Amino acid sequence: MEAAGPERCTVKGTLTDMEGNVAAATEEMAYTGFFSLRVNPVRLWSVSDPYLYTLRLELIKNGVVSDYRTVRFGFRTVAFNAEGFFLNGKRIKLRGLNRHQSWPYIGYAAPDRAQRLDADILKNELGCNAVRTSHYPQSQAFIDRCDEIGLLVFTEIPGWQYIGDDAWKETACENVREMVLQYRNHPSIFMWGVRINESPDDDSFYEKTNAIARRLDPTRPTGGVRCIKDSHLLEDVYTYNDFIHSGDNDGCQPKNSVTSDKNHGYMVTEYNGHMFPTKPWDSEEHRTEHALRHARVLSDIGQDKRIAGSFGWCMFDYNTHKDFGSGDRVCYHGVLDMFRNPKTAAFVYASQQRKTPVLEVASSMDIGEHPAGALKTVTVFTNADFVRLYKNDVHVGDYYPDWEHYRGLKRAPVFITDRVGNLLETQEGYTPALAKDIKNCLVAVALYGPEHLPAAVRLRQSWLKTAYHIDEDCMRRLFGKYYGGWGEKQTCWRFEAVRGHKVIATVYKQSVETVILEARADTLSLTVGPTWDMATIRLAARDGFGNLLPYCHRGLTFRTEGAIALVGPEISALAGGYGGCYVRTTGQAGTGKLMIAMEGGSEQTLEFQVEKIN
Repeated sequence: MEAAGPERCTVKGTLTDMEGNVAAATEEMAYTGFFSLRVNPVRLWSVSDPYLYTLRLELIKNGVVSDYRTVRFGFRTVAFNAEGFFLNGKRIKLRGLNRHQSWPYIGYAAPDRAQRLDADILKNELGCNAVRTSHYPQSQAFIDRCDEIGLLVFTEIPGWQYIGDDAWKETACENVREMVLQYRNHPSIFMWGVRINESPDDDSFYEKTNAIARRLDPTRPTGGVRCIKDSHLLEDVYTYNDFIHSGDNDGCQPKNSVTSDKNHGYMVTEYNGHMFPTKPWDSEEHRTEHALRHARVLSDIGQDKRIAGSFGWCMFDYNTHKDFGSGDRVCYHGVLDMFRNPKTAAFVYASQQRKTPVLEVASSMDIGEHPAGALKTVTVFTNADFVRLYKNDVHVGDYYPDWEHYRGLKRAPVFITDRVGNLLETQEGYTPALAKDIKNCLVAVALYGPEHLPAAVRLRQSWLKTAYHIDEDCMRRLFGKYYGGWGEKQTCWRFEAVRGHKVIATVYKQSVETVILEARADTLSLTVGPTWDMATIRLAARDGFGNLLPYCHRGLTFRTEGAIALVGPEISALAGGYGGCYVRTTGQAGTGKLMIAMEGGSEQTLEFQVEKIN
């Protein structure tokens, strides 16, 4: 630690662990500007065990502590090479998202609790192990929380594409100095971004920015996000925005097609995003394709050992300038909406972790949602071993992850095209061989349509008609019953996520009979302190089984009483079945109530306790 001030003082340092035990301490010593502590043994900080230490430094004058400072940090090593990223010598595949520091109604002006919540969502809800703070250093509260929960951080200097004159460049160099000095004690930060995002090469400028970061912190590598191939690599890691994936091609480019450098680390720092903007109220096919694009990129990156990891664009939708967005100055690039509600793509990330059960059926099972009433494939995202499907409590079949096409994922999607299973045997009395032939024909009709069947399927249909008198009317009846659901009193689909021999999650799909407003607050306890506090409330319209209703756009009204106030408008509406609001402290302690009324009669009341602290 470098000290300041000419006065004759002494200094004392005490290092404590997370249990409050003294891990190391110095005697009171002369004030020389530097000192060292030996700590043995050391518990390392990692993504699975984010262990932190706190150093307290006391400045003592005439036997009295005149000033002190506490710094929290962790012991760990980070390194990149051609084989990937290494934390404490162990190779880790980085999987994360880009984050903008923005919120509806209030822009960037959110208090600490909201900043910390984003870190929790990334790690605990989305299963990410890393985040990129695109494209600027962000709240210390956010980074503090990343330290606490083991979420790795790539942080950068501010800027986007533009490089200015010499005075501008000097300001950017000062931004590098400030970034490193302010954030270097955070163990979660594994790399410094010392290049203006997506800017052209400028060797003399970037030689300076790299030199500043390396001098102030030689323990971390530097990176610089670019969108050009064969860029001059002055940093330690080639970080590249790869938007090649367009749905039916490779998820990413090979490293050697982007840079000729064979020795340094390589990361994909953006993908998808503007390539396939997706709103929560888009069609089922669109929302599912959005999710599968994320899955394809993650899978291809996961299979390439030369790519250290990736950051998808991006965590959530955000307000933007006039040149972007969908005419409303909103970029719908997120896997979450602006209020941090999950789109289907969010479950691609969530399913890669194992701690929390995930079972997301990316279909309402309603044929009217699909052209010509053809629900071709039901896509399921889960972290279970397989999915078991029932129709009206009758077992249809067991379905397994598609490892053939998604080898690079820890948990691949499950695709269900055969929704007949063994029902033709159990319900219609056909022999297994005959049931298989009929089922194959029905599946083909669902996938291709009756007018575009492959020749082999048409031949099989002719044979069924000749040999078993299963004519067009019979096939039409069977298709309507087992694929269309026509004429049945009620169809209830049950999906079970099975891990080992245990059902870890269940989803029911049935026609909607009621609409329920769900309101989830991140906290019901607020504090009045040096700054104001804020609670985040995420809203969703759901059916009686808890399924999101993405085409529910009912109006909402908000009203507060007591020691809280509303952040944002008093009247709003659901969008894609989702909504949100915020309440803040007013400077007073006590109880506060938030009343939320949804058009159609559903209401929710949340009660908050507000405590005043010194």
